[in-house]
Amino acid sequence: MWIPPTRVGQRGRVRPERDTCRCAMDASVAGLVDSLRRGEPDLDRLGLVGDPEPVAAAAAFVAAAQDPDLQRWLERWVPALLHSARPGAGAQRLRRLAQICRNKGIHFAPETFPALASVLGSSEFLARWLLLHPERVKSLAGDPPPPPADQPLEADWDRIRDAKHEGLLRTAARDLCGRPFRESLRELSDLADRCLTAGLACAAAETGLASPALLTLGKLGGQELNFSSDVDLLFVYEPPSDSDPLAYNAEVGRLIRQFKKEMEARTPEGFGYRVDLDLRPEGPAGVLANSIDAALEYYETFGAEWERQMLIRLRPLPGDPVGSGFADQIQPFVYRRAIDPDVIHEIRDMKSRIEEQRRRTGKNLDYELKDGAGGIRDVEFLVQSIQLFAGGDEPSIRTGNVLAALEAIADRNLLPVPVVESLERSYLWLRRAEHALQMAEEQQTARFPADRAAQLGLARRMGYADPTADAAWNRLMEDWTEARTEVRGHFEALVLRAET
Repeated sequence: MWIPPTRVGQRGRVRPERDTCRCAMDASVAGLVDSLRRGEPDLDRLGLVGDPEPVAAAAAFVAAAQDPDLQRWLERWVPALLHSARPGAGAQRLRRLAQICRNKGIHFAPETFPALASVLGSSEFLARWLLLHPERVKSLAGDPPPPPADQPLEADWDRIRDAKHEGLLRTAARDLCGRPFRESLRELSDLADRCLTAGLACAAAETGLASPALLTLGKLGGQELNFSSDVDLLFVYEPPSDSDPLAYNAEVGRLIRQFKKEMEARTPEGFGYRVDLDLRPEGPAGVLANSIDAALEYYETFGAEWERQMLIRLRPLPGDPVGSGFADQIQPFVYRRAIDPDVIHEIRDMKSRIEEQRRRTGKNLDYELKDGAGGIRDVEFLVQSIQLFAGGDEPSIRTGNVLAALEAIADRNLLPVPVVESLERSYLWLRRAEHALQMAEEQQTARFPADRAAQLGLARRMGYADPTADAAWNRLMEDWTEARTEVRGHFEALVLRAET
């Protein structure tokens, strides 16, 4: 058994979840509400919370406060907007949405205001979508549980795109109002599962072909999907006994190309998901799908260490017996019964090569939440190195979910509990920051912003509800420094300097 070093410092201050819901009224917010009722906005208050254009924000708040459908409910939407990423822009959007709803005869319940205001002030792309679909405001009323991953979704491309955006709206609203972040990761993953299942059914109907098994990889495979990310997928199939192997493979490839084209298509309703198929056997040079026998033969004959690591997160879609069968059959390749003392060295070399490749591109890794030192990949590589090393003897640690793996690793005494707790806190903070960055414009980014205004916007999306911009910014930067310092310390001690 690998006994890792334990002398890694833990200060334990990184905040894994957001502050108390920003929708609460304090004395300063109550003062702003009173000033808005009088038509005399507290300009200093709007400036202190960090709006980059306080004069314009004041005008937007006054205009919104005078709207007949908004003025009665100032106590419900002002606190949420005030501590959003862009209070003034959010007030403008709220007023415009109220006007659209009034013209269309759409009424929404007062209890929707806190979540609605938080979204309008924090997510530009969801605000645009709501203005195009004002009737969806009603989906923010109450807090019904999201549909499970195995609940069927109508096999229609427009419905898939629509369901995805409505799901993102509900997830963002609950996230911004303080719901535990782990629930957001699972909810986004379940949403993707439903959309991908329906998309595969669409492609099968359009091509007249039988669907192959779709298996998820990466963060979706681990049920920890980002707010905006590629979905890494792998396709396998069982060919009919009377089929020509090459001809059948070509047909399956045609279905997959149709699936990918429609899933990524940009339409007035937005797009579904960006689909990445490059992790398949032989990468971009390989066929789009393999028979189960061909895939197993490839991994047993040519499978590299990085493919073992990648397949830790392999997960079939719910209710797919072919995919589940392949996932079971690939386990001996991923988790070797004999402990391989070289695995830590191979993981270390792989991570070093990735960092060197990033540096050669000229990218400043100091601001990279994912690839930088002390970033998300450090946690993933650390956890996966332990899984590859010990997973053959410890089935309980075989999971693609990083947080679940950390808990199992602690339960099996493969890492000291304080180290696991430190990694979990820091990983959650880094993932929350990545999630909040992507929430703004549905862009696949993990780059910590370099300018102060954008950093403050990130702080507000993450739930730093300090009454002043300076306090929120200071706490964000302290936590950012602490998270990556702790992660890199553990990574260096447990992987870079590990002895097996």
